[in-house]
Amino acid sequence: MRSSNRFLPMKTIVALVDFSDMTFKVLKQAHQLASALGSEVVLLHVVSPDPVVVDFGMAPTVYRPPSPETIAAEGDRLVQLQESLEKFGVRASTRQIQGSRVEDLIEECRRLGADLIIVGSHGHGSLYNLLVGSITAQVLKSSPCPVLVVPAAEEKKTEMLKEAV
Repeated sequence: MRSSNRFLPMKTIVALVDFSDMTFKVLKQAHQLASALGSEVVLLHVVSPDPVVVDFGMAPTVYRPPSPETIAAEGDRLVQLQESLEKFGVRASTRQIQGSRVEDLIEECRRLGADLIIVGSHGHGSLYNLLVGSITAQVLKSSPCPVLVVPAAEEKKTEMLKEAV
């Protein structure tokens, strides 16, 4: 069913999937929005290169391309997530790219015609973000469209609010 809401024409919702604990929360938000707006969800996963030598800040990290087995296994996992969304009436597709730069991810979102990007925030903390960087922050900075950030500590906040009331 197509939404008649002219103020939120979101035909394509891109959900960034990394197979972490945040994936379920991102999918839940994508499902809810797509159901309400009649949007299609594109599950986008970036297969990162494997580090061969880790630098520990002394020299550049050396990477090798992901193995064909890794690419296939992660592709299969994406299809399972797609099928679970489709079971609940959401049109869904998958897209898997290789790379390690946020720019590659943003460019793919542009190619897909993303009207909204949904990304999970892992909540590592400010020290981690200072040293390693936050992909979520980079997506927010570079995105060609609105970004919905799903917080990691959603349950903790809900529990704290319940206790406060």
